[in-house]
Amino acid sequence: MPGLKVQGKKFNRVNSATVQVTHGDAKEAMQIPIMQAIINLPADHDAFLAEWALAPQGPTRWKTVEIETYDRSRQLNHTWTLQKAYVHGYKEVEFNAESGSETDQGTYRELIIRGTLIHANTDYDGKNILDVKAGQAEKLPG
Repeated sequence: MPGLKVQGKKFNRVNSATVQVTHGDAKEAMQIPIMQAIINLPADHDAFLAEWALAPQGPTRWKTVEIETYDRSRQLNHTWTLQKAYVHGYKEVEFNAESGSETDQGTYRELIIRGTLIHANTDYDGKNILDVKAGQAEKLPG
C-alpha cells in the first residue's frame, strides 16, 4: 500500500498512487516536463485535501508532497518528493447503497497533484520539481 504525506501530514489507507513524468506529446519534448501523481484513497470526514484543492492562488496552495511506492514484498521501492505541489484535480466519488458488488471499493477520493518549479524564473535542472530516492531491493528467497 503506497504512502502519502502532504506538508508532513500522513494519510493512511492509500488505495493506489501513480507517479507520472510527461515530456509532452508534441513532436518536440517540453522544456519543463509535467510531473504529477495520481492518488486514490478512501473518502472520510477529513476535509484537508478538499480544502487544499479549493485554496486560492497564494502560499496556501503550495505544499510539499511525499509519495512512497512499495513492491510486492512490501519493501520500499522509491520515495518521490514534489517540493512545490498543488492540486490540479480533485474528485470525490460516492457509490449508492444498491451499487455494491464484491469488487466495489466504496466512496473514494482521487487527486491529481502536480509539481512546479520551486522558484519562478529558474531553469529546470532535473531535481527542482520532483526528487526520487531509491528504496530497497526486493528480498528473494534462497
